[in-house]
Amino acid sequence: MKALVTGANGFIGSHLCDALLAAGHAVRGLVRASSDLAWLEDKPVELARGELRDQASLERAAAGMDWVFHAAATVRPSDPADFERVNYEGTRVLAEACRRAGVRRFVLLSSAAAAGPAAGPDRPVTEDDPVQPVSRYGRGKLRAEQALVELRERLHSVILRLPAVYGPRDRNSLVLLRGLARGVRPVLPGSFSLVYVADVAQAALLAAQAEVPSGSVYFISDGGCYDHRTLGRLVAGMLGRRGVGVPVPKWVIRSAAAVSEWLQREGAIFNRDKARELVQDCWACSPQRAMAELGYRPGHELERGMRVTIDWYRERNWI
Repeated sequence: MKALVTGANGFIGSHLCDALLAAGHAVRGLVRASSDLAWLEDKPVELARGELRDQASLERAAAGMDWVFHAAATVRPSDPADFERVNYEGTRVLAEACRRAGVRRFVLLSSAAAAGPAAGPDRPVTEDDPVQPVSRYGRGKLRAEQALVELRERLHSVILRLPAVYGPRDRNSLVLLRGLARGVRPVLPGSFSLVYVADVAQAALLAAQAEVPSGSVYFISDGGCYDHRTLGRLVAGMLGRRGVGVPVPKWVIRSAAAVSEWLQREGAIFNRDKARELVQDCWACSPQRAMAELGYRPGHELERGMRVTIDWYRERNWI
């Protein structure tokens, strides 16, 4: 098959390109003119330069493609309105371009933030639960999903909602891991699901081939539910550090996010929108429907996935 991956140079997008190439598919990657292409170097990925709201560039990128995997998104925009302008409008324009190009299957890499938090660790969110996003990012992702549902009769789509994704190449976890390497274990409130990046790529390929109704939605995770104290102890042990658990109250998270946003002004990865997600009590989600209908099987439980990730970071002197 011929597959287009948006955000192909990014953390999830580059792993998806690797999985597609390993399966023998031809891959085209949609990247911005300013994109860092380090994760695509020496790989047979055809590059298409473009922007999510540039219709002409999206039509060129979608031309001749069988599958489209939409991994591009903004998580730290300089203007909060871009949570919808990019994540929603960009998805809608891309989907329309794919419909006109005759794309067979459109797979959206969405977020658990589109659904909102769970009632508790023993009641993970499922696809049948009402959606209750608590952040602008989540609302933008939900609108992106809705744009595909509106086109489901004219463009076959599958939507994958992801919790926190970790693995090699992820820079967003560096601050936490470097702190743990120094013996500092921040203990944030709440519990959450996780998924290893290679398992996300596996789920995306399955979604491109599964005979499921257009507009189907699936949560993808490793099936576990964790808390920061347990995760911190596990990772600290792998790093050879005992460390001290430092509880971080919700008010500190909110205050720190406001300060981070003020200091960085534009593009702060830790901002007030992110804080609204971090102060929730539970972000557990169930992968049972994906396992039953897509044939998805998580290949990396937390200890294995985190070991591979830490070894990769160490090899590159990131920690």
